[in-house]
Amino acid sequence: MKNMFSPTEMKVLKILGRKKMTISEITTKLCGKHKKSINAGNIVAYFIRRINMKCKFHKLDWFLNGKGAGRLGRTVWRSKKV
Repeated sequence: MKNMFSPTEMKVLKILGRKKMTISEITTKLCGKHKKSINAGNIVAYFIRRINMKCKFHKLDWFLNGKGAGRLGRTVWRSKKV
């Protein structure tokens, strides 16, 4: 699994673990309180999409599921494929 995901994608997966978290919570833990980029949330969302593409490509038995949008933010979590 380490060779398949980039170091930043591994950090996102490590932060998320088995919990449900919003993208803004992941961004805060990844970048700290001082966000280096204006679009830090968009960058984390991009990494989540890349992780899901790699899970599909490598036919893994899990993926990052999500729900919601807007002001409250999208909540993501790790799910098993059915």
